[in-house]
Amino acid sequence: MRLFYYHSKHGNFGDDLNGWLWERLAPGRWDDRSDTLFSGIGTIIGNPQPPASRTVVFSSGFGYSKIPADWGSDRWKVAAVRGPLTAKVLGLPADAAVADGALLLSTLQELKPIPEPKRGNVIFIPHHTALDFAGWEEACDLSGVDMVDPRGDSHQVIGRIREAKLVIADSMHAAIIADTLRVPWIPVASSNQISTFKWLDWSMSLQVPYEPQRLPIPSARGAFDSWAQKVSRSVNYLEPPTPEFATAHQNKALSFTDDATARKLAWRKRYLHKMPARAMKHSIFTKYSSASDARRVNKTAEALSKHAARKGYLSDESVLKARVDELLSRFNNVINGAFK
Repeated sequence: MRLFYYHSKHGNFGDDLNGWLWERLAPGRWDDRSDTLFSGIGTIIGNPQPPASRTVVFSSGFGYSKIPADWGSDRWKVAAVRGPLTAKVLGLPADAAVADGALLLSTLQELKPIPEPKRGNVIFIPHHTALDFAGWEEACDLSGVDMVDPRGDSHQVIGRIREAKLVIADSMHAAIIADTLRVPWIPVASSNQISTFKWLDWSMSLQVPYEPQRLPIPSARGAFDSWAQKVSRSVNYLEPPTPEFATAHQNKALSFTDDATARKLAWRKRYLHKMPARAMKHSIFTKYSSASDARRVNKTAEALSKHAARKGYLSDESVLKARVDELLSRFNNVINGAFK
C-alpha cells in the first residue's frame, strides 16, 4: 500500500508520525508505486489524493474538506474512522468509529509510560498555525511553561510529551499522544482555527469531556487573523462545544462547498489575511502593535500559568486499552488483506 497523509510545508508532528509509525507496525508492507492508498492519521478524508484505484481508510477523520464525490463507491474501503462525528457526517455505521491511529504508539516498547515521579515540566504545544504569529515563546518564558514547537521532529516532540508532567494542548495530537502515553492534558484554543468538530470526534471516542478554554492571543497580528476567520466563514472553534452544535456546523459548512461559493470565500480569506501584513509594515502600526503586543504577551503568560496549576484530563485505562486493541485488530486485518 501507499501511505497518504497531510504534509505541512513547515512540518507538523501529528501528521509526520505517519511517515514512520506504520512502517514500525508493518515493516516492508509499503510501496510508493502501489495503486492502493492507505489513508492514515489526520483530518484528511476529502483531501485531494493522488490517483489510485482503491483507498483504505484507517482512523482518518473528516472536517476540513468536501465529502468525496465518489464516497460510498467500491473505491473506498473503510476499516475505521477517528470518531463518531466523522462516522455520522459520512453516513457510516456507528461501529466504523474507533479512535485516532496515534493510539497505536502505545504498542511500541520505547514509548511505554514514564512513572509520574520521574516526569518533568509542564509543556505547551500550540497548533502549528499559531506559530505563524509572534508572542508564544515570550509568553511561555514568562509563565515558566516550556513551549514545544509542533513543527519539530515528530520523535522529539513525542519524547517531550512522554517526559512531561502535564501537557497544555492547543494541538489536538498533543492531547491524543499525551493521553495515549498516560500524561494528563488540558485543552486550550489559540484561535478560531482550532476545530471543535475534530476535537469532539476524538474525545468522544475515548469518552473524555472536551472543555477547552480560550487562550489570549499574544499579538495584534494573530488576533486580527482570528477575526478574519470569522469574516471569511472559516471559524472552526465553536461555543458551546457540543456534538449537536459541531455536527450542525459541519453540515452547514458543507453547503458552502459549491465551486462559486468556495472561490468567493477563498478570495475573501486571502485578502483579509494579506491586508494586515501590509498595513503593519507602516511605522504607526509598528509602534502601536509593539505596545499592544507586550500587554497581550503578559495576558497569555498569566493564562498559561493558571492552566499549569490545573489538574489535567486522562481517559479511563480500560477504555483506552479497548480502543487500542480494536485498532490493532483492524490494522492487522488491513495488512492481511481483509480490505482488498
